[in-house]
Amino acid sequence: MRKLGAGLGSFVLGRNVATVEDRNYRNLLLSGAWFGPIEGGIFTYLSVFLARLGATPSVISLLTSLPSMIGIVTFLPGGAYVERQSNLVRVLVRAVFLSRIFYPLIALAPMFVPAAYLPITVVLLWTLASLPSALHIPAFAGVMQKAIPAERRAKFNGTRWGLMSLVSGTMIAIFGFMLDRTAFPLGYQIVFMISFGASLMNMYYFSKIEVTPFVREPDEAQSGQSAPGEKEAPLPRLVRLRHFLRAFVAHPPFVRFNAASFAARLTLMMPAGLYSVYWVQTLHASDAWIGLRGTAGYAALVLGYWVWGRMASRIGHRGLLLSCGAGLAFYPVLTALAPSVEWLLPAAALWGFTVAGIDIGLFDMMLISSPAGRMPSFAAVTNVLNNIALAIGPLLGAALAGLVGTRSALLVIGGLQLIATLGYLLLPSREQEKAAAQRDA
Repeated sequence: MRKLGAGLGSFVLGRNVATVEDRNYRNLLLSGAWFGPIEGGIFTYLSVFLARLGATPSVISLLTSLPSMIGIVTFLPGGAYVERQSNLVRVLVRAVFLSRIFYPLIALAPMFVPAAYLPITVVLLWTLASLPSALHIPAFAGVMQKAIPAERRAKFNGTRWGLMSLVSGTMIAIFGFMLDRTAFPLGYQIVFMISFGASLMNMYYFSKIEVTPFVREPDEAQSGQSAPGEKEAPLPRLVRLRHFLRAFVAHPPFVRFNAASFAARLTLMMPAGLYSVYWVQTLHASDAWIGLRGTAGYAALVLGYWVWGRMASRIGHRGLLLSCGAGLAFYPVLTALAPSVEWLLPAAALWGFTVAGIDIGLFDMMLISSPAGRMPSFAAVTNVLNNIALAIGPLLGAALAGLVGTRSALLVIGGLQLIATLGYLLLPSREQEKAAAQRDA
């Protein structure tokens, strides 16, 4: 046992790690661990901060909707730009840094902005922080496709996200305990600054990932149009756009994946702005209880990543998404039926266990359904569709809550999520996805 512990310690700390693949494994694990204080900090408590400022569900929903609207128009040019770069790790790190420098600005905003304008100021800063996502998300997809072999990816993602969730859940509880004992808004400012500090370490370990230079796969529509040695004449902008979009439509696995996932993502995002309002204004949950709820969810998330990361290869990603999608649909229902804050804990556990399978299934299916030489652009298109769902979903949820109330809206949304899960039936079987993985290996 002592030898096993020493071996794991050497692996994590970087000693005696001989292969590039193992070094990437280690650095991605450590980057995930340092993302924990970010997810458990500003990602978790920013909406709660707005709720305590008295922000309405519509304003809180803008935390998700406005960045998503920006993403709709920036991801395609961002993905095209990333495809012209050979060093995707450098693109990733620089873009992430540009995003994270907004965290201190959000933390300092209460010192300079009048209370009446503080909620919308925070929303606008968060929206600006999302702009570099048009670069770092396509770059991350390209890096992951090269850094970890397809046959190890589901198990690795389960391990990495499990570690990240373990740290996140711990930090949520610590931050919640601290916030209940610190003057408002000072406690939230401290949490947001800690998140910024963790983001610097997260970027450091990302910068150590080693992958081969990215080489863009040429467009079939534009190949062979010039004689050998002859310089290609630039195509008109509309023709280039048509060729750009045709590549995605002409790739059936990619079309089926996005058709299957869009409705599910849309319904999953509908309650995004409702949970914090329901916890604070209906159940009167303290920050400590919100922290415990987060810890329960992330504890289940750790277990879910471990279980589903190993089950994915046995049942296939379609079976994984169908099972977890159906289970996750009951999360808004159980939240709405909670008579007191204590009942948020089992609801959070259900969320954590099932959303882990959704994360693994959707990410792996995107990589499997996209050609390696066009990964950044294909990831960008997927994220455009994701951002359409992210932009529309919370607004639809807020509008529904305005009509029927927050509790009834959560019940209706749960039913819609269950129906949308059926879209995963469009995805390939386990045998088909194995063949695709072997083809792209």
